[in-house]
Amino acid sequence: MTEDLMTRDGRAIADIERLRFFPATAVGGAGSYVVEEGGRRVLDFSASWGAASLGYSHPAVAEAVSKAASDMGAVSLASCAVGHAVALAEDLLAHFPDDRERRVWFGHAGSDANDAVVRLLEAASPRRGILSFVGAYHGGSAASMSVSGHSSQTHAPARPGLTRLPYPDPYRPQFGPDLVAGAPGRPRPALRERASAGRDRRRLHRADPIGRARIVPPAGFLKGLEERCRAHGILIVVDEVKVGVGRTGLYHAFEAEGLSPDIVVYGKGLGGGLPISAVVGPAELMNLQPAFAIMTAAGNPVCAAAGRAVLRT
Repeated sequence: MTEDLMTRDGRAIADIERLRFFPATAVGGAGSYVVEEGGRRVLDFSASWGAASLGYSHPAVAEAVSKAASDMGAVSLASCAVGHAVALAEDLLAHFPDDRERRVWFGHAGSDANDAVVRLLEAASPRRGILSFVGAYHGGSAASMSVSGHSSQTHAPARPGLTRLPYPDPYRPQFGPDLVAGAPGRPRPALRERASAGRDRRRLHRADPIGRARIVPPAGFLKGLEERCRAHGILIVVDEVKVGVGRTGLYHAFEAEGLSPDIVVYGKGLGGGLPISAVVGPAELMNLQPAFAIMTAAGNPVCAAAGRAVLRT
């Protein structure tokens, strides 16, 4: 008798790669539905945690991937210019209308993108110190975990100089009324003091447009935080991995607050289910040195073509 998929999964896949809330299987899918072993169709509200930004087997992604895979001239952006990757970078840059000169870096997931940003900023600036939010999740690699604050990552040591700020939750306040009460549109006293402490040492602030991908902050909160960071020369990194690329109805989630971040991180939904991430940042930082954050298969034409199809759609 053939063993079922869950039994085979339990014997072959490591527990450290699993976070399962129910005994689901997947052998196929189309649109918003997943086909389980045995043929049952299940309406999927998770979109694979946001990675399947256009659902499953979207025809635009399938066509783009098929064409790119059938005519691959390279699998690495590191060793030559790759047409699909350059075109995707141009597509991303087109969504930054200001006159700042920017460049694009490609990777495989939000984790490696956030990892690259942390290491890049440490190498580029003598200033030390990072501001992040309590509960934030920026990835599962060493550097990305070190600037997160998620409860599942208590085993990971914090980055030296990291300060975790409370994130305001208007519906379930956890940090007292001073964080969300008072005049609208400005960080509250406790947050202002902590954001300003050591202002000569801070190099960046990781801003989450929607905290933990679910908590929408009070109107004006992030704009007020941006003003505070600008006053002290703190770079602003916006993590759009879970909430960007149209998921909120805007191309960027941070557009709802009118932010102008220095660095934007993409992942998950950019590939419509294929592994790709991207960082858009100022040219003087992104051109720090050749091969600083090199990844052999990053910018490969198949994933880049999927990314272009997602943005077009």
